[in-house]
Amino acid sequence: MRGIDPGEWERRLKFRYPMLRYFTNRPFGVEIETFGLKYSIAAGDRQIIPPYKITSRAADGTLLPQVFQQQGLTLNGFSPDEPQYEAWSFVLDDSIKGAGGSELVSPILSGLKGLAQVYDALLLLQEFPEVQVNETCGFHVHHGVDPEKFGETQLFQLLRIISIFEGYIYCLLPEERRQAETCRPLEIDLYKWYQNNGGWSAPEVQSLWYSPENLNDPQVPRNRKIHPTRYHGLNLHSYWYRNTIEFRYFPSMIDDPEELMQWIIFTQFLVEWSEGRRPQLEYLPKPNKWMNTLYKIYLGAGMMSHILFPGSLSPGPGEISS
Repeated sequence: MRGIDPGEWERRLKFRYPMLRYFTNRPFGVEIETFGLKYSIAAGDRQIIPPYKITSRAADGTLLPQVFQQQGLTLNGFSPDEPQYEAWSFVLDDSIKGAGGSELVSPILSGLKGLAQVYDALLLLQEFPEVQVNETCGFHVHHGVDPEKFGETQLFQLLRIISIFEGYIYCLLPEERRQAETCRPLEIDLYKWYQNNGGWSAPEVQSLWYSPENLNDPQVPRNRKIHPTRYHGLNLHSYWYRNTIEFRYFPSMIDDPEELMQWIIFTQFLVEWSEGRRPQLEYLPKPNKWMNTLYKIYLGAGMMSHILFPGSLSPGPGEISS
């Protein structure tokens, strides 16, 4: 902000979003689902809606693509040759109830600047009253992973974390979202897998994921984006399709960008943990629901020593740098 020292501004942000002190520069992207966008498409168009075919207008009559451009958020889709994920894009989505269903897909982002872009995009969507959300609209977050470093062991660790603590995650969601068919709970029975395999060892997670109990359909090719196993709150199909971990649990809440910022930070924390980074958490006497959930997860995982209560020692070398 103008007139505020950058260090002071970062301190204020970390007070507002306590988990931000554990946020890294891991790449991420978001998909913001809505309905009510006004656009036209032709048979030759790709899934990306060309900006010049979007006719939604702000209160002052300015077309949506111009509003985005004025705020520095360039929209993709002017040319079929443009590479995807290098700019913001409105993409067709026929899974959403209501006319004008679409999702606003971000480019690959990272760090505080990436969070700021998502926040700006959400504020811009608020300038178009006809663009709204309902129970079928989700806010999906993709976190990038390097398959050379994030393999079977890390995937299995992530599955363990989610399968044990998924109930806590659903408690973070609005009640109407908890029953959505597009973000189902995991249907992999890890307890049964442990029984059959005599203890812990990382299995071939791909075969575990594409199993009948996890909605797999052997007739659907695994190299397709649309695959039945993707419709879980944790979508690992995205790992093999595009090298990302997707979290689909949260609803689209364009009127509450604060919640969506917290969700991005929270889900990145889980990915970092599955890769072996388990920071010591500073105990806050009045934690928000996000920090409170992390405390519960740490306690449930037998990691109470990783919670720094007042008067305890400073964080050790395992802390994630901010």
